[in-house]
Amino acid sequence: MPLPNRYLDALGPLVEAVTTYRDATGHNAILVGGAAVALHTGGAVMSLDFDIFAGNDDAFELALKSAGFVEDRKAVHGRGWYHPKHPQFAVEQVSGRYFDGRGDRARCVAMTLRDGAEIILPAIEDMIADRLGQHAVSSGDDAMLHQAKVLYALAEGLDRDYLEVRIREEGGDPALLGLSGGE
Repeated sequence: MPLPNRYLDALGPLVEAVTTYRDATGHNAILVGGAAVALHTGGAVMSLDFDIFAGNDDAFELALKSAGFVEDRKAVHGRGWYHPKHPQFAVEQVSGRYFDGRGDRARCVAMTLRDGAEIILPAIEDMIADRLGQHAVSSGDDAMLHQAKVLYALAEGLDRDYLEVRIREEGGDPALLGLSGGE
């Protein structure tokens, strides 16, 4: 299932912001959360919000403003934004350290979108681990488990050792994917 055109259109201003951020700071902003799952799965799982880890919240805020984003004062978790041309898609800045300092930024991948524009995504192993970790702390919500299973099924060339370590670090259960869990 390909990503809908409206989704790709909404990514345009976000790519502009992350490019501005990289040019200003020398660091990449990384698309995480459900939108990263959507891109990793080619639209098999969709999300209406774009969670971004940038590291320097103030510089990323300036980059968002320069790309035409407007602050969403009703955002539930932290700093929320939207673009007036795509108000149905929320952008949220994720603060703190990248996967609480456990994710390996060197494993991130650049995904080329329309017109050669790129966005940086976490390694699929980090996304699977994140989804299983979120499933572990949720109260019976299997959406995160479903996302982890879809990511796992579609992944090619997984580093299984890294994956199992990351799943355990995130508090997830490797057995939910049929992995031994190192036992």
